[in-house]
Amino acid sequence: MAKREPKARAPRWRPVAVLAASLVPAALDATRALGHGDAVDLGTAAKTTVGELLLLLALTCIFDVATRRRVTGARCFALMAGVAVGASAGGVLAAGAIGGFFGWALVEPAHRTLAVAMRMGAATGVMGLGLFAMAVALPLAASSARDTERLRVAAELARLRANLQPHFLFNTLSTVSGLVEEDPREARRLIAALADLLRDSLVEADDMRTINEEIAWLQHYADILETRHRGSIAFRWEIDDDTRALRVPRLILQPLVENAVKHGALRRPEGGEVAVRATAGRDGGGRLTCVVEDNGPGPAPGSARPGALGIDLVTRRLALKYGAAAEFRLETVGGRTCSVVVIPAERAP
Repeated sequence: MAKREPKARAPRWRPVAVLAASLVPAALDATRALGHGDAVDLGTAAKTTVGELLLLLALTCIFDVATRRRVTGARCFALMAGVAVGASAGGVLAAGAIGGFFGWALVEPAHRTLAVAMRMGAATGVMGLGLFAMAVALPLAASSARDTERLRVAAELARLRANLQPHFLFNTLSTVSGLVEEDPREARRLIAALADLLRDSLVEADDMRTINEEIAWLQHYADILETRHRGSIAFRWEIDDDTRALRVPRLILQPLVENAVKHGALRRPEGGEVAVRATAGRDGGGRLTCVVEDNGPGPAPGSARPGALGIDLVTRRLALKYGAAAEFRLETVGGRTCSVVVIPAERAP
């Protein structure tokens, strides 16, 4: 027997948002009355609030059902608009009928006609749709967009981890096979570095880790690259002790190091160098700066450096995690190409 998919729970903020939105029409009426110097009719305000609340609850239920049944956006909007206008007009007519029958002044006699009821229903229905969009639809759409972006970045991070395995693993094993007879000790050391590298890549852990852990992983990665490209590349590490306990997104520097190696240092005929630096702001600003620098030829003036996919992944992850508080820039200083990441300093708990 096929298992039913669990029903998605409504966000915790939604009841509060619906209740707050239902108070808006009464608040507008009260503001208008006070502006004309009149007293606020609490009875009318209560009836308006209850009516708007019932309408918003109905629209929310319709929206939930339409979403679960994957009704198209146009049909969902048409259905909700019809219900909003029809329910509002029906409410006006019902109030008029009850008022006429019992003699209660629920509505003014002039408002008990069908034409006036439809006009008031249309106005109230449009307001209800607007309040529903403000209280439910727009926050839900924004939340869904953020969740979608998180899933996309998580998928790209998983792809980044997976990409370390096929071509990188193949090339490393080819290097190991060449060292088995030539230098068995170096071959064993390289296998150990590769094992540590892949073990960490396959662990499903927190998306954040300390600079110390990130640099340790990168050093295994660099160790393998230095062995594979003997004499063609060297790494230099300048990590301030103050930064080692600070946290960064996992593998945030790997695409930058790979870009610096492939499109920078290895293109230098006499051998290139990649420097990785991490410094913490000492001005009280609480900023962590990570720099991946190479002495390769660099991009041509006015053109982007190759490997933009990895750089694009880095910028999107930073934007998602930190928003405007993070900064990424690619610059050339003294003939050296620098990838600079600046993020808020976050200390490990």
